Amino acid sequence: MKHRKEKGVISPFQALCTALAATVGTGNIAGVAAAICIGGAGAVFWMWVAAFFGMMTNYAENVLGIYFRRKNSEGEWSGGAMYYLQDGLGKKKGCKWIGKVLAILFCIFTMLASFGIGSMGQVNKIVANVSEAFDVKALSSIEVFDGISLYNIILGVLIMILTAVITLGGVKRIASVTEKLVPLMACLFLIGGVVILAVNFKSIPGTFGMIFKYAFTPNALIGGGIGYAIKTAISQGAKRGLFSNEAGMGSTPHAHAVAKVDKPHDQGVVAMIGVFIDTFVVLTMTALVVITC
Repeated sequence: MKHRKEKGVISPFQALCTALAATVGTGNIAGVAAAICIGGAGAVFWMWVAAFFGMMTNYAENVLGIYFRRKNSEGEWSGGAMYYLQDGLGKKKGCKWIGKVLAILFCIFTMLASFGIGSMGQVNKIVANVSEAFDVKALSSIEVFDGISLYNIILGVLIMILTAVITLGGVKRIASVTEKLVPLMACLFLIGGVVILAVNFKSIPGTFGMIFKYAFTPNALIGGGIGYAIKTAISQGAKRGLFSNEAGMGSTPHAHAVAKVDKPHDQGVVAMIGVFIDTFVVLTMTALVVITC
């Protein structure tokens, strides 16, 4: 399959950055912290496990995303789970309507999730952190709704405008912004993490010990709840791990399906690298910082 020099496509690196722009963020910070608070340090181990297998599912879904992508009315490539459900599964004997129904349901649930899991979660964390770090008393003292200040609303509106300016420019503008912003964002985050770990370097070996120990051994504070403790560590690690890298959720193929590639396999490998960076690098750094501090 030859897909180079096509209208409306982006480079594999731009596609990777576009996908990482959605995953490197709330899931890597708030998600990790929540998993550790609920499931203990052992939850990090199960995040790694989820990411390991997630690399495989991410490869598969993005290979399918490239293989079953199609041209839209403007001559640009479009792809995603809805296409390989309808055109892949739907081509199987007796699965025509199953594939079509699943494709429609995926589109509906994705639209709902983009507001709930995606936009609302991201905006909430950004507004909460910015208002806490850079408080403007004149605005934050004015309460508009229960617990929501005028400052919170202004920050939310500014984020909405910036997002609209980027996304309404189409996939090329999104890719152009993310290929510059995501590497910078990840580098700054990792540098900050390295500085903190350098200060607490003596705690790093013990932290890894805790992660592996409490992945299977119940926390002493949950006395008597052996099964519950292990179940909690596994479930929180797996859930937060998926929230972090979105592997297998069908969200990343939308970005990768627009990439300039000769073969679907090529972009599938790039997508796997995205999960590795997101979980084994950024998420692990966050976990070490949270536990050592």
